[in-house]
Amino acid sequence: MSAHKEFLELIKKFPKNLQLPPPTLGELGLEYVEMNPGKNLKAKVPFQQRFTNPVGLYQGGMLAACIDEVFGPLSFMTANAPCITLSMNITYLQAFTKEMGHCLIEASILKKTKNFIFMRADLTSPDGDLIAHAETHVKIL
Repeated sequence: MSAHKEFLELIKKFPKNLQLPPPTLGELGLEYVEMNPGKNLKAKVPFQQRFTNPVGLYQGGMLAACIDEVFGPLSFMTANAPCITLSMNITYLQAFTKEMGHCLIEASILKKTKNFIFMRADLTSPDGDLIAHAETHVKIL
């Protein structure tokens, strides 16, 4: 079973009052390719022309949404509860271009406490070049 299908099966176990998967997952076109609950989650993001800025590069805010779409499920799977983002810091090192076709986001848990989870994500090109990196900390509800 693919990691994406495994993820979709896993979220069926979460409370029914949650909207899972969230609509943003389909809009952004993310496909989860590797999943280790409590450790890491990796997703493939297709380049979509509709999310570009005026010069034809993938818009940074949309990349932030993609990163958050990986941090969110990883935090939920780690806490076994909903979480809210307290901060997310992203550093962009190069553009995500149409020629790349897709990029990969791999988020990992740095530390989990009773009330908080600290995570890091790397966004890379298909060739492994670092496009951006991000850190977040979330509060477990």
